[in-house]
Amino acid sequence: MSDTRALVEVDGVTKTYRTRRNGRWQLVRAVRGVSFRIPSQHIVALVGESGSGKSTMAKLVTAVERPDHGHIVFDGRPIEEWRRNLREYRRHVQMVFQDPYAALNPLNTVRYAISRPLVNYRRLSQGALEAEIRRILETVHLTPVDEFLEKLPFELSGGQLQRVVTARALASQPRLIVADEPVSMLDVSIRAEILRLLDELRSREGVSILYITHDLISARMLADDIVVLYRGTVVEEGAASTVAKAPRHPYTQLLLRSIPNPWAPPEETAVDLSRIDRVSDEGGCVFRARCPQAMERCAEAVPRLTAVGGQQRVACWLYDRAEAGENAPEGGQPSALRPGN
Repeated sequence: MSDTRALVEVDGVTKTYRTRRNGRWQLVRAVRGVSFRIPSQHIVALVGESGSGKSTMAKLVTAVERPDHGHIVFDGRPIEEWRRNLREYRRHVQMVFQDPYAALNPLNTVRYAISRPLVNYRRLSQGALEAEIRRILETVHLTPVDEFLEKLPFELSGGQLQRVVTARALASQPRLIVADEPVSMLDVSIRAEILRLLDELRSREGVSILYITHDLISARMLADDIVVLYRGTVVEEGAASTVAKAPRHPYTQLLLRSIPNPWAPPEETAVDLSRIDRVSDEGGCVFRARCPQAMERCAEAVPRLTAVGGQQRVACWLYDRAEAGENAPEGGQPSALRPGN
C-alpha cells in the first residue's frame, strides 16, 4: 500500500452479530481483525463475494455501527471522538448507495435532493445555494443543468440517478466517499461512465474513495489499491494493477476466474463460486474448505499477511516461508489453478 499520509486507518477491527436461526441464537463473525488504510486522495477497493464483510466495513467506517474490537481513525482522530459530533463527521464522510432508485425520495426533485446537504451542512445563502447546485450538477455531468433541476427520480435513467446520488454526496464537501457497489445495478454500458466519474472526483474534488465491490475488474479500473476480503478476513492486499493482474491468494484467483470471458479457450471456463462446498472454517485458514491448494497446515493455524513480490501481501501458507518452512511459489498461479488443471 502507498506510504502517503492516511486519511483513514482501520486497525484490527472485529464485528460480530447475534442472529436467530431455527429458534437458536447464533454468532456471525462479519469482520475478523481487518486492517487497511486509505491515503489522502486515493481510491481503495474492498473486494469479495456476498458475505465477505464488505458492507459491514462500510457501516463501521461511516460510524453507523461500532466495532467490537479494534480502532478506526479518521483524519488523525479516532471515530469514538468523532461520535461526540456525528453531524461534523457525516459532513466529511458521505456514502453512495448500491440502489439509486431506493436512495432518493421519489417525491423530491433533483434540486431539492442536492439542496438539503448544502442547507444542513454549509448554510449557504439563497444565491450561493443556487450557484452551488448548478456547479455540482455540472461536476457529475448532468447537463444542461436546467433540464435536470426539476425532474423527479422516475423521470431519470439508472445512470442519471446514480449521478444525482453522487452529486448529493458531494454537496457537503466530503473528504471521503464510501461507494457501496455503486455500479452493480446499472447497465454494463453505463458502469464505465460512473467509474470514470468517481475517478474524476478524486482528482477534481480531492476526495478519497472506499470502493466496495465484488468485481475484481472494476476494482482494477478504478482503485489504486485492492483489499480482498473472505468471510471478514483480509486474504490479500496490494496495488490494484498487481492484485487484479497476478493474484497470489487462491481465493483472489478464483474471483478472477469467476468472471465470464467469452474469448477464453474451453479449458479456462469461469469458475462458479456458488457451487464450491461451504463448510466450517474454524481453527485455521478461513478459505481452506474451498481451496484447491489446501494442505494439512491450513487446518492447524491461521496464516499471517506476508509480503510477496513487493506490491502484495497474502495470507496463505503457500507464501509464508518463515512459518511454513517451505519454498513459496515465486509468482503466477499455484499449479492447481493454472488453466488446464
